[in-house]
Amino acid sequence: MEQYHLPVFIINTLMVLVDTAIGYHLAPRLLAGMDEPEAVETGVRTTRGLLPAVVALYMFFNCLGYFQGRTVYLLAVSGLLLVDMVLQLWLRRKRQGPGPDESENGE
Repeated sequence: MEQYHLPVFIINTLMVLVDTAIGYHLAPRLLAGMDEPEAVETGVRTTRGLLPAVVALYMFFNCLGYFQGRTVYLLAVSGLLLVDMVLQLWLRRKRQGPGPDESENGE
């Protein structure tokens, strides 16, 4: 499994960037349904302010796994990133409501 450390490390790094971009752009959309505009603004700022901390944690464990040769850390980071991205996209889809394909009358 040691031969895959570098490719997994690079893929994790790219997934961190994609995850951050998704989180940055979806934050306003996920909070758009709130009634108070000030609460939405505060929520978006808070969410976007936490993104650097999340990136730092992901990259810390990604680097720790790579430089110490711990496959479990690399795979754990991969799994967490995939779950994070899927949940963000799932929440976005859930907030949008049923699409045209999911309507009751099938039109």
